[in-house]
Amino acid sequence: MASIATVLSDIGKGFKKVFGVAEKVAVVAEPFVDVAFPGIAPLYNLTVTAAGNAETAAISAGAQSGTGPQKLALVVTSIEASFNQYWTALGYTTPAPATTIENYVNAVVATLNAIPTPPATS
Repeated sequence: MASIATVLSDIGKGFKKVFGVAEKVAVVAEPFVDVAFPGIAPLYNLTVTAAGNAETAAISAGAQSGTGPQKLALVVTSIEASFNQYWTALGYTTPAPATTIENYVNAVVATLNAIPTPPATS
């Protein structure tokens, strides 16, 4: 299994093409995700947006490669409060461990990486 940093670094490849599609897919998938995993869809969409923002920031800085740990930290920071609200709703009485949030981000990014890149238009 690829490390979280590697996965976040890889998402930068072709991200400009994929992100618009990923956001649309996430919005359309929200009702279905909520059926399978009640209450998680808003957090999932927030995470998609946070990953996109982290990648956009890296692209703008000309540093999309090799910045996986920084992008991961940015996404975790962006979603931590919302993740912990969901975590509490599940019945946990202490905040989620950082590794749990990182693993969740890794899973969301893996779903984004699974979305095929649209064909190039000429």
